[in-house]
Formats: sequence, structure tokens, C-alpha cells
Amino acid sequence: MNRSVKAQAGAASDVSGFDGLVFRPRRDTPIWQQIYDYILSLIESGYLRPGSQLPGEVHLAEKLGVTRITLRRALQQLQQEGHLTARKGVGAFVRSLPSALVVRDGSRFAESLRADGKAVTTTTTLLEEEFADAAAAEQLHLPLGAPVVRLRRVRSADGQPIYISTKVFPAALLPDFATVYSRRQSVTDVFIAHGIQKYRRAETRISGGFATAEEANLLALTPGTPVFRTSSINTDAAGNRIEWARGCWLLTSVDFVF
Repeated sequence: MNRSVKAQAGAASDVSGFDGLVFRPRRDTPIWQQIYDYILSLIESGYLRPGSQLPGEVHLAEKLGVTRITLRRALQQLQQEGHLTARKGVGAFVRSLPSALVVRDGSRFAESLRADGKAVTTTTTLLEEEFADAAAAEQLHLPLGAPVVRLRRVRSADGQPIYISTKVFPAALLPDFATVYSRRQSVTDVFIAHGIQKYRRAETRISGGFATAEEANLLALTPGTPVFRTSSINTDAAGNRIEWARGCWLLTSVDFVF
């Protein structure tokens, strides 16, 4: 198969960019793999730009002369590797270039994320008070069953979900959490309102994994897509643990800068 791309970049829904795909015998390479290779070459060459939409499945399958099942396998592989993202009822899009997250003490998320001009937005999916389970009690140095606040959010850049976080806070230390948070969805505002002017990152752990069905749904991914998982602890000036955060990032959405 010729992976050279001679077409000029055009409308994302235009199938003309796929004219250069000539299939080799399937005994050499499966057809879905050849489609995968070709679409990846369009992305890497810049013909399909970050944020651009691919043609619809029906039209693209007809253009290539393959079944939708064959095409879908190639698209799913590209999604699992983070090159594409699928939006329900809309279509498949090329993933935007990674943003850089600068990990530093006392900074707001929007200030820490170098999003290259992207609009960073927050969607809060859960805010409730509960009793600390064994994991939360250990991480926050609290008695088992102590009251805590659990906060779950999805962060997006230009409307594209890039990060899910679940944070746990000691409720006794932050009694007006819900009231203050409701104003701007800012945890930093909550800390300041309770007299915590400065805080620091005591620990950050990063590991790899694969998106669960719930994570994939929130991040608009295919289940099993490679992701970063983070676990971090913030402390106040006296060293008291004030926040335990766990996060899930698409592998290709962020570069961590320490």
C-alpha cells in the first residue's frame, strides 16, 4: 500500500483524501490494518488536522469498498491508541495535540494546564458528603468513618474531555465546601475561604492502565483505550492532608511537567 499523501487538506467530511488508498492482497496485511495505516498516515502528515472530523462510516466504507465492520475495526484501533475520539451521534474526530500540565504548588488547574489557547471547562458530576472508607482514611490520615467530601469532575479543552478526577477532602476542615464551591467550581476558592491561603503537592504518583467502561463514557473513548492514572496528595502549610485526588487522562492528551 502506498502511504504517501498527495491530496491537499480539505473539508473533514470530504472522502477525496482517501483516493490514494490502494489495497494490497489481504494475505499480506489484513484490510482493516491497511485502512488503519492509511488513516494514521493522513493524521501524521497533517492532512487530517487535530480536531477535524472524519467522513461518516457509511460514506467512507462505500468509498473504500469495504464493510462497515472492517472499517469500524480500523477506527476502533485508532481510538484505542488515542489518535481518534468518537462522539456519540456526531462521528469520529482527530484528537487534539497534547496539552502540558505543569505540576506546581498552589496553582489552579486552568493555570497549570498549558492548553495552547484552548478553552478549559469543568463539569461537576458528583459532590456529596460521606464517611471515609479505608482508602480515604489512610490517604488523608483520618479515622475510619470520618466525614469527608467527595467531588468528581470532568475537565475539557475546547469541548473535548481530557481528564476525570475524583477528589476527597476532610469535611471537618472544610465545612462550607459545597456553598463556596458552587460559586465558581473552584477548589482553590474553597481552601482560601477556610483560611488555607497556600497549599503544596506532597505526592504525585502516575501509572498506566486501560479505560473502564465508565471512564470511556466520560472521556468519549472506546473502552480499553490506554490512559494515565494519577494519585496525588495536597497538604496545607502545616503539613495536614487536605486533599486526595485520583485522575484518569487519555494517554495522548497531556504531557506532565514537574
